[in-house]
This record gives sequence, structure tokens and C-alpha cells, in this order.
Amino acid sequence: MKLITKNKRAYFDYTVITDYTAGIVLQGHEVKSLKTWHVNIQDTVVSLQNGELRILGMDIPLYGKTSPLLVPWYQQKRKRKLLVQKRELSKIASTLDKPWIVALALEVFSTKSGFIKVKIGLGKMKKKIEKKQVLKERSIEKEMRKEASKFWK
Repeated sequence: MKLITKNKRAYFDYTVITDYTAGIVLQGHEVKSLKTWHVNIQDTVVSLQNGELRILGMDIPLYGKTSPLLVPWYQQKRKRKLLVQKRELSKIASTLDKPWIVALALEVFSTKSGFIKVKIGLGKMKKKIEKKQVLKERSIEKEMRKEASKFWK
């Protein structure tokens, strides 16, 4: 597994309850662009449309060596279909029925066999107080490490 990109903002803003791995339907030049780490998943949302999972807002720019004349119709942030098993789709659909649950793209990675996969997380938004608590804990850990490094010198 080779990590291409990670949505750090999703982990900070949302409490991830469960996660699933899904394949994604891409075109050839999109795969090449992804494998050169040209992708942005910060503002992505996964939605259920017509019994299929779709990822919205995933920004994949045109591969550098692909001529725009060959693909004049290309859109960077188009809807892309996600491939999951029927069991997982029914679980995701039943969980998304709850009003406070949202589906997000957490990571994009490449498998050993060369397939591109997306890690989808189902979670709920954190409150502002919870975010402040996380930041406070991080600063305390940082200070402790700083003091410990002074002690061991």
C-alpha cells in the first residue's frame, strides 16, 4: 500500500466512526496524475445517488504530459463512481440515513497491484470545544517532549 494523499482536515473536524475501502472509476490520464501525487481531497464529500456511491469535489488536475486538445471535455472536479460491495453499500446507506452522519474521503492510496483505492470514513462533526481540547492536548505533549529532551541532554 502506497499512500498518495491524506485528508488531515477530516480527521481534525470529524470523529470517524467507521471506515471502508472502495475502488474508484478513473480514466487513464487521471490514474497517471494520481500516481504523481496530483490530487486534492480536502473538500470532498461522498454521497449516495441512485443506489451508487459517488465522490464529489475530488480535484484531479490533468496529467502534465496529456494534451488538453485530446481531452477538451475534461473536468477536474467531476463526480466519480466508487466501487463497494453490496453488503457494504447497504451498511453505508443505513448509516447515512442518520442526520448527523456524513461520509468523507479520508485517504487515497495505491495497492501493490496498482489499483487506486479510496478510504471512506463515516463520522460526525466535532464540536468546537472538542477541537480546542485536542489542540490543548497536543501542546501539552509537545511541552512534555521538549522538557524530556532537555533532561536527557
